[in-house]
Amino acid sequence: MSTETSGKRRRAWLVTAGVCALAVVAGVTVATNTNVLGPRDLCDGWFSGEDAGNSLDGFGRVTGSIDNLGGCTVEQSGWLPGTTDAKIRLSATSVTPAHPFSRSEWKASGAQNILPGGLPGAFDAYGNGWVALPSGCGPVGAAWAKGDHTILSVAIKQGDADPAELARLTRAAAFELAADHDCAPADSSTRNASADLIQASAPARSDPATVCGLDGFSLGAEAPAARPLREQTSGSRDDAWFCDLSLYQPATGLPRDDDREPFARLAVIRNPELLPAAKERRFDHAVCGGKETYFATEIADYVYSPDTPEEKAAATLVKASDVQNRFTAAARKALACD
Repeated sequence: MSTETSGKRRRAWLVTAGVCALAVVAGVTVATNTNVLGPRDLCDGWFSGEDAGNSLDGFGRVTGSIDNLGGCTVEQSGWLPGTTDAKIRLSATSVTPAHPFSRSEWKASGAQNILPGGLPGAFDAYGNGWVALPSGCGPVGAAWAKGDHTILSVAIKQGDADPAELARLTRAAAFELAADHDCAPADSSTRNASADLIQASAPARSDPATVCGLDGFSLGAEAPAARPLREQTSGSRDDAWFCDLSLYQPATGLPRDDDREPFARLAVIRNPELLPAAKERRFDHAVCGGKETYFATEIADYVYSPDTPEEKAAATLVKASDVQNRFTAAARKALACD
């Protein structure tokens, strides 16, 4: 064999070896930094790896594991530049019949993005939140029992997420969890219904005569008196609608200029899945346009603001007991209730 022929074979072998090595490196890179070769379904089939990846910012390999409490942790990681480490945890929790309108703290309000429909939920601006399983599910897969039905909560443990996509992911998981326990909605349209969040408005000054956008809803003794009021709304009056009221301190003309937590949370509840909780709290009830409707209120009696007699005088708001009455009257008129 000539020296020239031997050299050609050696070069060909080196090229082949190099190509194989690159293929191996490429395969390892794809396997460890993307979800192309990752598991198709995560968390016992609650959702796909692709959907989980879409809910997490950046890119990387997505994995999921069920823990001994029945929750699922989803992680995204990789070592290439641009990959992003992220972690979320979904957990089923049994809740009291009054959820999300418990007396200690509402778990849905005007400051949250609201998920309407047959599997309702609420999420903060970052994507943390919950989706309710159908009321007939009971304490499904919950680590401990507090009440008679279950929510699926999602919490961001590391990194960032797309709030809208994370809500869709949680809703899909809630449906699959319900289906696994034979308590999914019988109406197939629920599964295919839109999972779009209704975004909360930005906090804004209230119109003195149209607080929360309700004509005739005023909380001041005189029209200018509502000037310190600030509101934030979310949801839909056809499903579940919320308004948080707080005071904008600089508008009172007093030295204190920090903002306070809402002194009132108001809601119109018409979503069938949320009606039992509203009934449990014994909120005002009516039939409006043929739909069962509750007018939910949680008034802090101005515990947070205003605090002092001087602040109350500057705000000149009506007494706390009148907030509920005025809200309910305005909402009944707006919805043409019987």
